[in-house]
Amino acid sequence: MTSHEIIQSTSSDPLIALGPSLFLQILSNLPLSSLQTCNSVRKSWQYLIASSRGTLYRPIAHQIGIEIPHVKNLEALEKATAQSSLWMDPEEPPETEEPSSSGASVDWKGVIKSHVDLQNNWKFAKAKNQWIYPGRNTVWRIKVDKEEKTIITSSRLDGILISDMETSEPLFEYEDMTPYSHLEFVNGHLIFNTGDDHTFEVHITPTALKRLSPEKRKSLPPASRSATRGEGYSFPLQNHYTPSTDRSSIPPRGHLTYYKSIRPRTECFAFRARVDKEYTEDERLMFGTSSGTEAYIYNLQSENNSDMEKFVFERDDRGRPNYIEFDDDYLFICSRFSIHVYSRLTKKKIMTFPPAVTAPFDAASAIYTCFDTSKDFKKVPKIRSGQVVIGEAKLQGKWIDDAGFEGVMMSTGQSRVAGREFSALHYTSKDLFATTRAGTLYMLRNYHECLSIQDPILRDKAVNANLIAVVFRESLLQLATYGEHVVTTSPTSMFLLDTSSLPLPPYNTGSSDTRPSIRINKLLNVHEKGMGQCSCLQLDREKIYAVYWALGESEAGGVQDHDGGKILPPPEATSDFGICVKVWNFGVNNTEYQ
Repeated sequence: MTSHEIIQSTSSDPLIALGPSLFLQILSNLPLSSLQTCNSVRKSWQYLIASSRGTLYRPIAHQIGIEIPHVKNLEALEKATAQSSLWMDPEEPPETEEPSSSGASVDWKGVIKSHVDLQNNWKFAKAKNQWIYPGRNTVWRIKVDKEEKTIITSSRLDGILISDMETSEPLFEYEDMTPYSHLEFVNGHLIFNTGDDHTFEVHITPTALKRLSPEKRKSLPPASRSATRGEGYSFPLQNHYTPSTDRSSIPPRGHLTYYKSIRPRTECFAFRARVDKEYTEDERLMFGTSSGTEAYIYNLQSENNSDMEKFVFERDDRGRPNYIEFDDDYLFICSRFSIHVYSRLTKKKIMTFPPAVTAPFDAASAIYTCFDTSKDFKKVPKIRSGQVVIGEAKLQGKWIDDAGFEGVMMSTGQSRVAGREFSALHYTSKDLFATTRAGTLYMLRNYHECLSIQDPILRDKAVNANLIAVVFRESLLQLATYGEHVVTTSPTSMFLLDTSSLPLPPYNTGSSDTRPSIRINKLLNVHEKGMGQCSCLQLDREKIYAVYWALGESEAGGVQDHDGGKILPPPEATSDFGICVKVWNFGVNNTEYQ
């Protein structure tokens, strides 16, 4: 018997019949929606639920997708300030309102409400604008360090700069570094290419340095081995900075420490960093890179760089890669026409999709189209003060057995060549996303389940049945994912997709006259002159960060607000070269917007 059936079948009040302890145990198994319903049944139920928020809402915090580190930090706070639960006689509920939670260490109900509100903001693109303007505004790549509350940027001219994320005040800079350096960042480890001898360098933040044992700090290589020599400029000290010879000392906030160099055996063109087995005891910080013939994945914390995973590409897969991505099980290489998938267990290729040259219908089993982004997206009325202007489109599609599917394939250019110039690839919890410069967003639903099928024929069929192609008439350049949120950019626009709007696979399940639409939002407070310099896109829990030419937007007259007026970037964003970072904040409690 389910919890609902117990509550419904009990002739008397279950709280009285079962007692608070057993009744609480039943309530603790309910999903959030059912618990909210129970909260309005009786005043005694409401009081008991309010008195036991930790017992009832803490498990839900683990179920609804709140980040594990955030939940663990809250649980540690709760444990450190543990208080006895409030109890009451269910037959004599108090006349007062529900008990105050002001004395509780963690308001789990409030935590869940904030998370639900945040996800709702993402889903419907309810955001406010911010700007970050580091240094001389010559930004090329960006990485956000939430621990240190800094933003790390590489320059189109030279240097790597660390700035305060809220004020844009510079903290530290490696000067005279190669221009247009790519950056990767994972758990306090910054990786960048030096432009010298195909070498990548790893530098760590003060927070990451603190996590090292004293023995590990002493064994760090000397800064003289780095192309930077560990030297830079300290803005707080207003002086040239040289790292201390005392290995026990921690540098000021934002100041980097040389950690190691990585030198692959072949010249590499794409690289990526991530965490393997995240939130487990076996968590490892990993760095992957690819040449035209081989790929390598290194454990950043390993003492020996020779301890690596090596992938030798099949002859037909060779050529300069456009992008690299990997998860715990697979390595993905974006080539010109296709994505090659290699197993991290066997180091062998599993499959290529979509095939480089296909017969009609072989690329994807569902195709959705957006032929004119200026007309297909309708302006959404303002919902709250200060919200950026957005457009919404509900794209219509055809599935493989529907009448007219072949016509859609032909009209979108998907009939023979499945995709040209794959530009990026990332994943969410279940789905794999890839973009092409031809303007197609591919979405492989349940990608782990599909790729784990051992029989090659059955695997190919599963991939085909679970693959959606959303075709825009604009080249797609940047792609980023966080949680279940997907953002991609074109030279003129920025599009937002929440995976909850996607129809469930498989997409080869018979014909129909109507198919579920896909909702995509478009940020309308961007200008094509600003987006023309968008060279990097990042997401975190609350924000989108995009490299943006504020000066170009300003010279074009700004962007429109909801009332048809014009909004110009702040002067700090347009100073010098005017290529800075535009931010969209979806957080529900942040009031510091510009």
